[in-house]
Amino acid sequence: MNNITFSMEAMLGYAVEGLLVIAIPVLLIIFWIRRTKASMKPVVTGIIIFPVFGILLKLIPSYFLLIADNPVSRTINSNIWLYCIIGGGLLAGIFEEGGRFVAFKFILKKYKNNRDAISYGLGHGGFESAYVGISALSYIVMGIIVNNGGIAMLTEGADAASTELALNQIKSLATTPFYIPAVFGTMERISAITFHTAMSVFVFAAAKENKYIMLFPAAILLHTLTNSLTVFVQNGTLTIPVLELIMLMYALVMATFAFILYRKLGKEEKQKNL
Repeated sequence: MNNITFSMEAMLGYAVEGLLVIAIPVLLIIFWIRRTKASMKPVVTGIIIFPVFGILLKLIPSYFLLIADNPVSRTINSNIWLYCIIGGGLLAGIFEEGGRFVAFKFILKKYKNNRDAISYGLGHGGFESAYVGISALSYIVMGIIVNNGGIAMLTEGADAASTELALNQIKSLATTPFYIPAVFGTMERISAITFHTAMSVFVFAAAKENKYIMLFPAAILLHTLTNSLTVFVQNGTLTIPVLELIMLMYALVMATFAFILYRKLGKEEKQKNL
């Protein structure tokens, strides 16, 4: 296991994925702002809210439910369905959609134009995409270290069980076919940005109008569902390519409903201004 070598195919795949998933949201934001003349504040707010709510605050319940040794964490970690639904889906849904609601209800209280929902979604989804892109590029650095005999440095100080787990993960990364990160990794981020933008429209409506308030819990459930689908890859039911095609279709369906709502919100805003 210690003679692992990162293939050039894998490293090239990570490079393509990393560069694309960083460039795509940046280009989308530039295009949207220039086309609509929208404010950058919702974009920046999305960029800030995602790491605060989606990463940092989510760590608190994640520690007690998934990391700390207790009866609840042992139950969740021993059941792949519970792990994917709670750890992968529900926590992300609660904190990311909760962050969106806080942003629209308080931080962006004065921003009532429906285009600001799209701006926020591009910032929120764009940050996550760039975060994934940086991770993909970091695998190239890992590959260079491993290929130059530095694998021991990556597992230094770990116990036998942790070392074995790390080596298995590194081997999986090292032997990944080019098309998995380059094609399907990029597709996954396109789906995610589309989904985040759609959910931003839903939560924007919920935060601005009481009659749409149920769209907030709906967004949490929809987010939980999309993140929980990874269970089908982990249990071998679906391959990554099939899952990503399903995720893309799911995101496009959500985007269709969001577009209908977006236009409805625009008409309502015009009627208020008459």
